Amino acid sequence: MAARLCLLCCQNFRPEVEAAVAAEGWADVAVAAFPARCGRPPVDWNELHPLLAADCTRVLIFGRSCLQGLGAPPADWPPTRLHIQDECFQLVAGPSLVAEAIGRDAYIVTPAWLADWRGQLRQMGFEAEVAAPFFQEFAKELVLLDTGVLPDAAARLAELAAAVGLPASRLAVGIDYTRLLLARLVADWHREEGERQERQEEEEHGRERADHLAAMDFLGRVAVLKDEPETIAAIEDLFRMLFAPEIIHYVRFVDGALPGDEALPDDLARQAGSLDRDWAWTESGSGFLLRIARGGETLGVVVADRFAFPQFRSRYLNLALSVAGVCGLAIENARTYRRIREAEEALKRSEHSLKMAQAVAHVGHWEWDVDSGDMRWSDETFRILGYEPQALIPSRDLFFQVIHPDDRAKVAGHIAQARRDGAFDLEYRIILADGRVRVVHGLGEVVVTAADRPPRMIGTLREMAAPGPNELLGVIQDITDRKQLEWRLVQEAHTDALTGCANRRHFLEVARQELARIRRYGGELSVFMLDLDHFKAVNDRYGHHVGDLVLQRFVQVCLATLREEDVVGRLGGEEFAVLLPQTGQEEALEVAERLRRAVATTEVPLEGQPPVRFTTSVGVATVAPDDAGMDQVLGRADQAVYAAKKAGRNQVATAEMAAAARRKGD
Repeated sequence: MAARLCLLCCQNFRPEVEAAVAAEGWADVAVAAFPARCGRPPVDWNELHPLLAADCTRVLIFGRSCLQGLGAPPADWPPTRLHIQDECFQLVAGPSLVAEAIGRDAYIVTPAWLADWRGQLRQMGFEAEVAAPFFQEFAKELVLLDTGVLPDAAARLAELAAAVGLPASRLAVGIDYTRLLLARLVADWHREEGERQERQEEEEHGRERADHLAAMDFLGRVAVLKDEPETIAAIEDLFRMLFAPEIIHYVRFVDGALPGDEALPDDLARQAGSLDRDWAWTESGSGFLLRIARGGETLGVVVADRFAFPQFRSRYLNLALSVAGVCGLAIENARTYRRIREAEEALKRSEHSLKMAQAVAHVGHWEWDVDSGDMRWSDETFRILGYEPQALIPSRDLFFQVIHPDDRAKVAGHIAQARRDGAFDLEYRIILADGRVRVVHGLGEVVVTAADRPPRMIGTLREMAAPGPNELLGVIQDITDRKQLEWRLVQEAHTDALTGCANRRHFLEVARQELARIRRYGGELSVFMLDLDHFKAVNDRYGHHVGDLVLQRFVQVCLATLREEDVVGRLGGEEFAVLLPQTGQEEALEVAERLRRAVATTEVPLEGQPPVRFTTSVGVATVAPDDAGMDQVLGRADQAVYAAKKAGRNQVATAEMAAAARRKGD
């Protein structure tokens, strides 16, 4: 049952209290009133009880003389707190204002009293016609504390003043004083109720929290396993420990599908093979199938069935979903380690490269309660972030202090986005105490523990490479050396080993992408084909070592002469190509001529011999509207190179010039 606060006051002040509650929008606050008891015996508990709503869990009673001798409430009453006012009127006006009016012998009335002033006089034992002597004996004037809740207050006050023969005045006090008074009391109740609910929820979810922490510790060990069968066995052990199912099985997937050699009972194979989402209940209804995935690819399915306590299956599922991401990471780590080890053997890397690829990072987990600010790190988390374990108290500020200043806003933004969308996946840099900069990869998923609890997040933070209402749970992993190896492999796949420019495959891929871009968005694109003149003679005279120096020097001149966005590629031997985005034929010819002159004035110094000079022939082609692909453009540029060589070498020619030469020859 939801908590509800009931405010109990004298009927003469009920309109102001109800107006204040409505103005503040307190849906969990109710108002009740007892009859005015001015000059009559005080109320008792039996008289008050029928006035309260049935769902009151706390009662605040306002009064003064009405509450005298009330005593302690009966045992079956909800928790009650009496709020005693020195003067009843202090529910609607400040003490100084009330005291000042009383000090000048004023008879104070409220809008509710004034609304039935004849009935109020009768309760005091007077009829209106004979009340004047009494009022004139004890008061010099009438004062209305006008809160604005009685529309015809002025007219009624005039009637009362005429009846008792006293002058009357109005003090426009509004309901602000009542709102402020009640706001403080309701805020105190909200705070007390929140603390009570937090204590209750902490007790209710203590076991759930313990399960998550145990899972995190276990996953910290799972994620460092190198062998996939060992990792699968560890995942099965984890699910046995958390849920104690009678049936537990990990169904292994390869390339997102069931392998043909997986020996499984027919019912398990059918259920696992047909799973098309992250989870599903088993056919028995007392277990679940959980998809283990990474990057959208299914790596396996966990089948856990016949729980000892099936009534907790929803809680079990929430916990399983929270660890599924790290299980997927563990399987991926094992498979990645195997692939890297195979790549090492195939490529026969150096001892240093082998050590980088074989080094498996340590894993630490961290936990962050976003609402309270509490943060906990495992020992390995301290080490990865550059601190001695338990040497200081973890905090959000300390965590962000390690993050590179240029990346802090990005990390904060991804965490905030994760609280809304359920996950984050990003790379960012950290700076260790010794000044080293590392790049980490963070991955996290929201963990929903219960409908009435804020979501938590379980995630990973993996170190990648040195650069060339909520609770967050996570682990961190250092795989720097592995990532360095991957970067080196990518670099070698794209770069010509001798000259450092793009290799043939990478150049052609970039050229196709640039052609597709201008087809979609518009613009111009030109290409050079370049061939070093008499390069065979250089090799024959000086040897291949000097020939390599010439090729390297040629690429250096190209890079120094061309723009940063231009791409230089080696297509083979002494044959090169240049891609010039957003460049038409006229501008391309100017660039080609400038490059030709730069090459012609370049020399390669030799020890004890005259320097080597060399030239290049350049063919220029610009993409035409009817070109089907880059092969046609490069073909015209190659014909232009042939025309330049035929014209005497050290020349620049266009595809049109080559075509004209062919027509002349014909």
